[in-house]
Amino acid sequence: MELRFQPALIQEVVDAFIEKTEREGDPTFYKEFHELADPIYENFPLDDREPEFQKLYQYLFGHWGFADIIDQAFNEFPDLRERIGIVLVRGVLKEDQESVDVLRKWGTVEEDLAKTFEAKGQKGVGIKLLPRRFYDPALARFCRHELIHIKDMLDPAFLYDPDIKVGNTPGEESLILARYRVLWCQWIDKRLGLWGKEPVSSKEQRFREFSTWYRKIPGKQLVAVFEGLWATEFFTHPELVELATDTLKVIDRAIEVEGAEVPERKKVMLMPGFPCPLCGFPTYNWVENLDRDVEPEVLDFIRENHPGWDSEYGGCDRCIEVYKLRAAGVHGD
Repeated sequence: MELRFQPALIQEVVDAFIEKTEREGDPTFYKEFHELADPIYENFPLDDREPEFQKLYQYLFGHWGFADIIDQAFNEFPDLRERIGIVLVRGVLKEDQESVDVLRKWGTVEEDLAKTFEAKGQKGVGIKLLPRRFYDPALARFCRHELIHIKDMLDPAFLYDPDIKVGNTPGEESLILARYRVLWCQWIDKRLGLWGKEPVSSKEQRFREFSTWYRKIPGKQLVAVFEGLWATEFFTHPELVELATDTLKVIDRAIEVEGAEVPERKKVMLMPGFPCPLCGFPTYNWVENLDRDVEPEVLDFIRENHPGWDSEYGGCDRCIEVYKLRAAGVHGD
């Protein structure tokens, strides 16, 4: 497995580490840097210095052990080492930009690079980190958590599909993706605890995070819902998307917990002006009693075209009429 770091990230990590240690009263790294950097100023003309400094930063990045931290994180996942051909590590400016993913969306250069490994049956992986992570004692724990994301993505049973579309508006998409990550991360931390590994966040911290994103579920009921999710042994990517999208599906996961209430399943309220779940446009003409008024084969046809939809969600009169015709073969598929 090949490991590559973005040159700009390498330089920022080294510079920030030198500044941090010197500020804390340890000039060792500052002195070592200048012992190697000063001769570059003395022996190379201005136009030739940049590649020399790049070599210096790469050397110190490895010499001071920053590259080893990422490499050693993979030691806990030997199956990933075999399945991944290359890992590209980039820097980001904000914490919410940190991520891991199968290498496919960083531009044509990286995609072409990933394809060379995919031809061998391996994957390319991208990791985006804040520079300060490299001198954070919790980096190994953080990397372990993030690598389980990759492990899940590469597990065929997880049914990972990075191109799945969520939400009808940018705001709705952001909410669903945030909830999705909360649910996925708490499942990862739950598994880490079962494996005897230190999670990024405790169960209590994950509950507080969960409650922030599902404020409409009352307090005691929220505990029963969270415990039901925490007790779940396995999720698939489509299940997590569904749970992030539909609060009622989350409520269905509630279990009996002492001192908590299991919320009742409430019928979806089809309010005038709400968006139709089939076309996404606001509607004032709902078809509500679909199980009674619409043929089962039409409902099945709608479900095939809208995974996660159910008859209780209703639909606008125009969509239902269109799907009746399509199911009858008037318009075809």
